[in-house]
Amino acid sequence: MNDGKIIIDKIIADAEEAAKAILAKGQKEADAILKAAQDKADKEADVLDRNAQAEAEKAAAKEISGAEMKAKKAVLEAKQTILAEVVEEAHNRLLSLEDEEYAKVIGGMLEKLDKSLGTEIIVSQKDRERLANVIAEKGFVLSDKNSDISGGFIVKNGDIEYNYSFESIMTVEKVEIQQMAANILF
Repeated sequence: MNDGKIIIDKIIADAEEAAKAILAKGQKEADAILKAAQDKADKEADVLDRNAQAEAEKAAAKEISGAEMKAKKAVLEAKQTILAEVVEEAHNRLLSLEDEEYAKVIGGMLEKLDKSLGTEIIVSQKDRERLANVIAEKGFVLSDKNSDISGGFIVKNGDIEYNYSFESIMTVEKVEIQQMAANILF
């Protein structure tokens, strides 16, 4: 039985050796599979991180662009408000000039006027007295009619009237006046 025990011990020893080798090989394969899976997971995580970073940068750029656009719009609106106020203030200052200064302004406008447009000048009721002399001095005739304008005058030539009221001038020249004011202010 001794020989039988030796054979059995040898078979068990060989089986244990074979089991160890199989386990070692299995462990090696498992480690390789785990390493490959970990490498793949790391690569995918890296790709996902880069994609997430790119998306975050796009979102941030979009937010910044939107904020810059809103800021530019607010600045533009503020500038437009200021320019409108400047035009209004210029109009108010023209209307509040002293009689002598106001007559100079109207006289200067009349001097530049082409008399082929007509020589009859219509003014508002309030300007009738303070402009009568300057209208006559510049070679025009003060109309018997009055106009409902705040300042300036209207040239009448038959049925045609040319409007040189401050409101009309401000409306027609608004863009140019605003550009001049913008150049000065901004």
